[in-house]
Amino acid sequence: MLLTTPDGAGPGATAPRGTGPDTADTPEAGGAPAGRRRVRLTAVVLVLSIASLPMLMPFGMGPGPGNTAIPDALLVLLTGTTLLWAASRRRPVPWPFLVPTLLAVLAGATAALANSGAGALPLVKDVFVLLWAVCVATLCQDTGMTRIALRAYVHLGTLYAVMEIVGMAAGIEALSGKQVDGARAMFTFGDANYASNWFICVFFIARAAQLPRRKGARWTVCAILLTAEFLTGSNGGALALGIALVVGCLWGLVRAGKAHHAVAVGALAAVLGGGTVVLLSQINVATVVEQVGSTAPILRDSIGRTTGESTESRGTVLNTTLTMLSQQRHPFGIGPNEVRRHSYDEQYSYVREAHNDYIAAVLERGFLGGVAVITLVFVLLLRCVRIARRGALNREYADLVPRPELFGALVVVFLVSALFYQTLHYRHGWAFFGLIAAVDLYGRRREANP
Repeated sequence: MLLTTPDGAGPGATAPRGTGPDTADTPEAGGAPAGRRRVRLTAVVLVLSIASLPMLMPFGMGPGPGNTAIPDALLVLLTGTTLLWAASRRRPVPWPFLVPTLLAVLAGATAALANSGAGALPLVKDVFVLLWAVCVATLCQDTGMTRIALRAYVHLGTLYAVMEIVGMAAGIEALSGKQVDGARAMFTFGDANYASNWFICVFFIARAAQLPRRKGARWTVCAILLTAEFLTGSNGGALALGIALVVGCLWGLVRAGKAHHAVAVGALAAVLGGGTVVLLSQINVATVVEQVGSTAPILRDSIGRTTGESTESRGTVLNTTLTMLSQQRHPFGIGPNEVRRHSYDEQYSYVREAHNDYIAAVLERGFLGGVAVITLVFVLLLRCVRIARRGALNREYADLVPRPELFGALVVVFLVSALFYQTLHYRHGWAFFGLIAAVDLYGRRREANP
């Protein structure tokens, strides 16, 4: 079914770029066209794949072999469907972010060879997670598919947020994913920080795409998503969200030709941020949180952790990884995902994975691993800058993403969060990166994108 061509088109016909599911195929008398069935099946697989992204540990289920989960099975189906879709329509299959991925794989392979105990499975995962970006970028060269992807992110993300909130309010841990030893919600991710990043991601996509179109409904959706993010109790997520909101505001002002306003707002944000830090340093946060902890446990398990064991353990992990970095015997790194095992072998006081993507890249994969991360960040920001220029997008994609500068703000969320967690391998993050690539490759005006 997937290989059939639209009615009225020969085997070598090519659908025009930007054709959506409502205009790609026109029914003939006597039945529904095969092309419409194909588009519907492809759209269903795309929506199911996006819906599966949070299902890492649904309803308390543990991860599969090699830390696999439901999204990985859907990715296999999505990859096959995408390739068949592209072949049947004679569409190109772009490989965005291939260079930084290959650099990371090369660095990891070199580190694995230099350290006989290191495995090669993380290298397979590097390529596998790239397929999220490849599939989304391929399908979203069709504006109809882009519309479906954006709506799936926003509608499903809002539904999941409601489920988490209801689960927390009703005490249904299967819905909220509430921690057994705390008050933080993890939803179906098995990790509260992962869940926080997901809800922030959906929040910025909703604002960038202006979904729902009615302003009141859109602000309601944003409030629901921010409530769900708050219930995760992620301090790093809250910090990244605040910084990204400021960046998005400044970027929007510059895009609107109000650079002088952007300078004033940036200065005000810096003064307010610095003043807040000074104020908090003069307040005994632990005492305040202890007083309200009995009535608001989420504050105890979020803000309260900034002065407790969480901050101390995170500082210990940072010092441990920096020590390991300074004691490297060669420039190739200790091997992919080898921080925990190396910490155990060296009998460090805190055995954990690195909580910093940038340090982890250099520590595990050496100098070339650091180059790979820098290259990925550069390519991401370059694509965001190109699509955020005023008048850069053609009419179809400008209608779908009225505020593309907020895609850049969301990238800032990932970059800031990477200082505290290893976010640059998140599955939903790479699916979003594919969306950025599609808008950059196929959404820019022809005179700006010859």
